Amino acid sequence: MANTAVGGKAASTKQMGSGMAVLILLIGTACLAFSGIWVKGSNFEPATSVVLRCWIPLIIFLPFFIWEGKRKGFIPGKAFFWAALAGFILGIDFTAWNFAIFYVGAGIASVLLNMQVIILPVLAFLIDKERIVKSYWIVLPIMIVGIALVGGVLDDPLGVGPLFGAGSGDDALAMGPTELAGMPVALLGTLLGCVSGVCYGLYLYSSRKSTLVAKTHLGGNMLFFQPIAVVSFFQGLPPLIFMLLRGDGFHLSQGVLVDGNLPADAGGVPTGDMIDGWNWAQMIMLAVLGQFIAWTFVQIGSVNMEPTISAGLLLLSPVSTIFIAAAMFSEIPSILQVIGVVMVLGAVAYQNGLFEFFRGKKPSDHEAVTPHEEVFEPHLVGEEEQQKS
Repeated sequence: MANTAVGGKAASTKQMGSGMAVLILLIGTACLAFSGIWVKGSNFEPATSVVLRCWIPLIIFLPFFIWEGKRKGFIPGKAFFWAALAGFILGIDFTAWNFAIFYVGAGIASVLLNMQVIILPVLAFLIDKERIVKSYWIVLPIMIVGIALVGGVLDDPLGVGPLFGAGSGDDALAMGPTELAGMPVALLGTLLGCVSGVCYGLYLYSSRKSTLVAKTHLGGNMLFFQPIAVVSFFQGLPPLIFMLLRGDGFHLSQGVLVDGNLPADAGGVPTGDMIDGWNWAQMIMLAVLGQFIAWTFVQIGSVNMEPTISAGLLLLSPVSTIFIAAAMFSEIPSILQVIGVVMVLGAVAYQNGLFEFFRGKKPSDHEAVTPHEEVFEPHLVGEEEQQKS
């Protein structure tokens, strides 16, 4: 029976076919997989890149925002607040993530994002008093060790990982700085990737709140375009604040990398190659495909299939990014980094119930839970989990 939304609009009960849902999610996942590639390929200064990526698609979001509002109801004030907060946090996330891409590579930075798996349950426990499942304590140490290995900080006595662009061996290392901000580049990139992962966990929590509030207020109607449009607008604010604190503005003509590598004087005002038409083309692809298409398609596809299946398909994104980055930028992970990637993604798969799914069992925490106990299980978040890699 259909629920009745505020304003007399009936909540839609029509469900998308599973085949179409999988297709839409796979398209979104493919766009996510290329997001880090487009960030590096466009070569824009990290903060500038975030603003362009998030605000260019607002032109596309606007008609869908209005159409969805008239059809399902406009996003309620409280849901708007949570979406705005989620967007602001995600803006910090994207800024840190963009820097991490230039410091440790697009593939590794995408894997580090999965740190949100250990952040989200803690937030739900501290704020909503949702009990953390036992599997979390298995995942936690594996994730910590895996992240340390993924960052490449154990690969070289100088702390410089092997992921600096298309050069190889000593040539690649010679082109890039050994330290930035007083610490090894690989360590700095790993820390920024972890900051990104923590912020992504905060974003998922806030976004989840916005979704639940809107769905309740609108009588069960699920909004797609409006919350993402609000998030996308507020994402652009943190990098703008960062620019003001840094004392400069947009960098639209000078890039970060020189021939795909960090220059020796990296860390301040960009001194890389000049931004050309191909860089702008990749930025447009990042904005349209990596922002608008990726986020809306993943959202729409995820809510029309089993959460465990969507979580498994979304894991294809960071895995794909590693291979794409290796092919396009010669970002070849070391043996320790490969081990770290397997540990991190394996822990994410376990926490999302994929192992039990493939054994033909319903994902659970291996224990009985009474009906009135609330247990926070990331694989049940469904439509919002792991939407950026």
